[in-house]
Amino acid sequence: MSTPPRAPGPPDDAAAPGLPDYAPGAGTALTDAERWPALPAPALARLQAARDDPGAPVWVHRTGDRLTADDVAALRDRPPPPPPAQDGGAPPWVEELTARLQRTVPRHRRAPAARFADVVPSDRAALAARVADFVPDDAPLDRLLQGTSSGSTGSALVVPLHPVSTAAEVLLLEELLAAAGAPWPVDPDRLGLLSVVDQAQAYTYVSAMTTRAGTLMARVSLHASAWRRDGDRERWLARADPQVLTGPPLALLALARLDAGLRPVGVVTGAQALTPAARAALRERWGAPVLDAYGLKETGLLAVSADGGPHRVVPRRVHVEVLDGAQRPAPDGARGEVVVTVDENPLLPLLRYRTGDTARLERTGGAVLLHDLEGRAPVRFRRGDGTWVADVELTQQLQHHGALAWRVRQDAGGAVRAEVRGGDAAAVRTALAALLGAPVEVEAVRDLGEGKPRRYASAVPGSDG
Repeated sequence: MSTPPRAPGPPDDAAAPGLPDYAPGAGTALTDAERWPALPAPALARLQAARDDPGAPVWVHRTGDRLTADDVAALRDRPPPPPPAQDGGAPPWVEELTARLQRTVPRHRRAPAARFADVVPSDRAALAARVADFVPDDAPLDRLLQGTSSGSTGSALVVPLHPVSTAAEVLLLEELLAAAGAPWPVDPDRLGLLSVVDQAQAYTYVSAMTTRAGTLMARVSLHASAWRRDGDRERWLARADPQVLTGPPLALLALARLDAGLRPVGVVTGAQALTPAARAALRERWGAPVLDAYGLKETGLLAVSADGGPHRVVPRRVHVEVLDGAQRPAPDGARGEVVVTVDENPLLPLLRYRTGDTARLERTGGAVLLHDLEGRAPVRFRRGDGTWVADVELTQQLQHHGALAWRVRQDAGGAVRAEVRGGDAAAVRTALAALLGAPVEVEAVRDLGEGKPRRYASAVPGSDG
């Protein structure tokens, strides 16, 4: 391949307005011993070398898995998950969870339900308004980690996470890759996991996975502004030689266009819809299985499609329903909203949580399948100079200026109009105009309608990547 062009985005003299959360090292509070209590010394040495690598991207964040030796032992010895219900009802563990949360979770104490089917579904708005109402009284708050999610409305959500349930997703990913014919061996000479984005402002970091003998992982941005010198990006990627690649489809496609000689054992996409063409391009580029993962920050991984077919609910303590417009169970095969019950994160067990996404449910051969899953789809916006900006960069600015929800549209001629609920509309107008290099019309609105709003749309050819 020829030398790739610089990553798409605004030129250096027209950078997006800076956000304080993305300043290198902002908010550093813990020592490495606190981040990785059980990490062996050789892994810590590899981690420090990766931090000090002059050709590495600009690391702006530090994070660790916080796992103790007891945590690692518990993860290795965890029992298999219960099988999914095949008769349309709730499995026994769900009824047991319902009874327990009636006693320990403030939200359910205020609205008690005799059985799971009587639980009133909750949604993101309720979780965002008062997350403490969903946390059990006996939750281990001394182990609390904090995650954030922009989600369906754009209103930033703070999610309480536990180190063990977070680390369990790495082990689940191992199982899913193995089932797809892509074993993921431990190899300390390679980066174990690389998560990629393609945006000017992003959390980037290098970390270590205690459950995988301290193998390193990293989150990087492919945007040119995230690297110190031309060529560093391709050279660093080649040296890292990552085993597993993860990220939104557009970022992975951008990575595929680079001449970095990568040879992953598997590719995992998420956060945005994976089209058949994108799946085929990724598979052709790397010759590795491509898993299309579906989940939410607040629920964890829920379902995976390994072949472009329906999404199969993963083997976890998760129960998936599809409800109709009256929030009643829809018949199998009928489209409705995906609603999940999950009990792996002791800080946030959820009963009948509405995802805002839709699908048709099928139970077959001991599996639960989600057909025609319809969720978030990536959109690019054309800047005034003809370059492109990913929708996530608009999200960053809208959230920073306090917007609770929004709808942004670009017409075929490139004109952009945003409807914004909450926040500082004038500041949003200024920030989006700077980001897009052109005037933006912003209207403050009281409501964006029912259901999960489609936040972004563009009629400009090529906006879907």
